[in-house]
Amino acid sequence: MTAGGAPLAPTYEPDEIPSRRITAGIGAQLGLLMVVPLAILPALVVQLAGESDGTGARAVVASMVVCGITTLLLTAKLGRLRSDSLYVATVDLVSLPFCILALASGGPATLAALVVVSGLFQVVIGLRLSYLRRLVTPQVRGTVLILAFAAVVPVLADAGSSMEERLDWFVPVSVVGTALTIVLISVWGPRPWRIWGPALGLAVGLAVAAGLGAYDFELVADAAWVGFADVGSSPGWGIDYETFGSMLPSFLIVSFAILVRMQGISSNTQMVSWRTRRALDFREVQRANWRMGVGTMLSGAAGSLPVTIAGVGPAFINQTRCASRRLGAIAGSFFLLAAFVPKLRAIALAIPRPILAAYVIVALVPLVLRVVISSIQRLRSARDALVILLPLVVGLCVEFGLLSFPAGTVWDAVSQNGLTAGSLVLVVAAAANTAVGRRASLEIELDARSIAQMREFVTDFAQRRRFDALGSERLEAAAEEALAVIGEHASSSSPGGGRRVRVTLGMIRSGTELEFVSGPSGAQNLEERIALLAEPEAETMETAIERDAAVRLLRHYASEVSHRQYLEAEILTAVVPVGVSRRRLRSGRRQGRTS
Repeated sequence: MTAGGAPLAPTYEPDEIPSRRITAGIGAQLGLLMVVPLAILPALVVQLAGESDGTGARAVVASMVVCGITTLLLTAKLGRLRSDSLYVATVDLVSLPFCILALASGGPATLAALVVVSGLFQVVIGLRLSYLRRLVTPQVRGTVLILAFAAVVPVLADAGSSMEERLDWFVPVSVVGTALTIVLISVWGPRPWRIWGPALGLAVGLAVAAGLGAYDFELVADAAWVGFADVGSSPGWGIDYETFGSMLPSFLIVSFAILVRMQGISSNTQMVSWRTRRALDFREVQRANWRMGVGTMLSGAAGSLPVTIAGVGPAFINQTRCASRRLGAIAGSFFLLAAFVPKLRAIALAIPRPILAAYVIVALVPLVLRVVISSIQRLRSARDALVILLPLVVGLCVEFGLLSFPAGTVWDAVSQNGLTAGSLVLVVAAAANTAVGRRASLEIELDARSIAQMREFVTDFAQRRRFDALGSERLEAAAEEALAVIGEHASSSSPGGGRRVRVTLGMIRSGTELEFVSGPSGAQNLEERIALLAEPEAETMETAIERDAAVRLLRHYASEVSHRQYLEAEILTAVVPVGVSRRRLRSGRRQGRTS
């Protein structure tokens, strides 16, 4: 990143092909960096659940094979699986405590069924992302991730409880060594080394374990370098339906948390993948949800954990300045080759639990800190703060045993951990916060005959909100220009017409929000057109001025314009600065009296 914190322009964009030397070198780095969690996280889950080594080997092999295949599919443009950016599949951290509990309580078959269902849920919800646009706000995303972190930490904190007494003093030494190395390199190390902080910290922890006699060298020595793993039998069909029913709400919440996190990772990846600034493509976010949901179903069927997009991807792209999808092909191939290296799996299975716990917790801390800071900066009102605080209080109280529900009640299945309980409260609070702001809506045909109907709708809204004449005219003009822009998009994609659009009006802190929801058009994103109009040469091109007249007028009337393109819908939102002056005036008067 630059000194100012802005991402560097990549040398290679996703569609560009670097030289073979660059592709092989950077791709091998990416594969080596990402293979670490694929090897250790499934092994950690199996160890803490008390399952056999065969189950652990199967989970590790399955995670490498599924993530390798999924990553390879991301590099090719294959229908729904196609990708416009560089993504790498990996095992999800948020799901660890729930997978441990499901595996210990119900066995491998129950865990497999839960993971498959959660992947299916992720596919269905991810492909209807436009319906969740008001619910999945930055505050909601941040709160879900904080609750997930709170659920992971207690499980990992108990990871070293089974160490032998003679090695009790090894725990603080190894944990401090691992954590300190990760922090020093990730924060103060040379910039090219910072993304390697967690991996190097794990290596230091292994060196400490080896020096203190806490590492199982015999397990590593007995493993072959190349060959097929003894993965035991498949998960089978022996599902514990009681455990399945009690754990299903938690896995659905976890699936939602994974979806929320992937939305942020996909957005960040798009931001650092192109040399010129582009509007966020939510169709790409939805395709990411689809891809990883399918990968999670495959992973569950093979006996491993849910998969997600690797969070370190945007940082790696920004560091290497290479966003070519060819790197994904190298990384995916690396995962598949690593699946047939039993020695690598043995190294992962022999790592002491305290080192794994320190690795996971310290790797998660920077993500949580960024989420907390971002959520605080985006707060707009006391209601937004309540939406964050109430679920956090409930979730943390349940997680640490300060709040409980009677066993056997209808709430028992959804209140057994903080993430589930807090997320349910969060959904209710976010929905209530959205419903508080009264909105008026109208559905019309997308043609010139509907202008009079929409004008009457806007005028009625302005009168009920007691706007002055100037504000009412400005709102009406902005609505007409927005409708013209959407009509232009519709004619470019489906000249036959017949499309409908839903118009919604509502009051927000910065003015009146106009929202137009229509079917997908596939035309250029409006935000990109507005950015092009800001260029000096755009003011001298007569054809561009005539073509973009509606866009220019909309930009003049509205203080903010956003255009979200989904696979199933297209949403144009314009904020017109009317209807706020009186409230601000009253607020200023009250502040003057108190002072």
